[in-house]
Amino acid sequence: MIIDSLSNLSRYISAVPELRLIQQILAGDLLSKELGSYETSDPNLRYIIMTYQTEKKETDLYEIHKKETDVQILLQGTEVMEIGSRESFKTTVAYDAAKDAAFGPAESILTYRADQNHFALFFPGEPHAPNLIDKVQQRIIKVVFKIRRA
Repeated sequence: MIIDSLSNLSRYISAVPELRLIQQILAGDLLSKELGSYETSDPNLRYIIMTYQTEKKETDLYEIHKKETDVQILLQGTEVMEIGSRESFKTTVAYDAAKDAAFGPAESILTYRADQNHFALFFPGEPHAPNLIDKVQQRIIKVVFKIRRA
């Protein structure tokens, strides 16, 4: 997991080369694009622009991925994300290969307040629970980059 300022994104390119293309995409006006999924020039990188209302103050389920790294960036609003320990994660909703996701409870090890100036990168197997209320319920616009790992 990496959580940092967007201004530091380039510091991680040596570890995650796809961040170079993500940086280029972020330089555009993503808020003017339609909601939905987008392919990129890199077959291992796609992204989704989505909107939703934050709903819960506490997480009941964390998600993990087996094949994709998530890079989550808010374009509008703020939300809380909980990060859980790998060791305590217990699958209660079986892995769905089409969604590359399994869900279950975990022990929280970090609470992160997401905004437009920061990013959160979750590697496969790292439990995370986004979409939580930050003080008040609000409408979020988020881009989630999905980096496919073999």
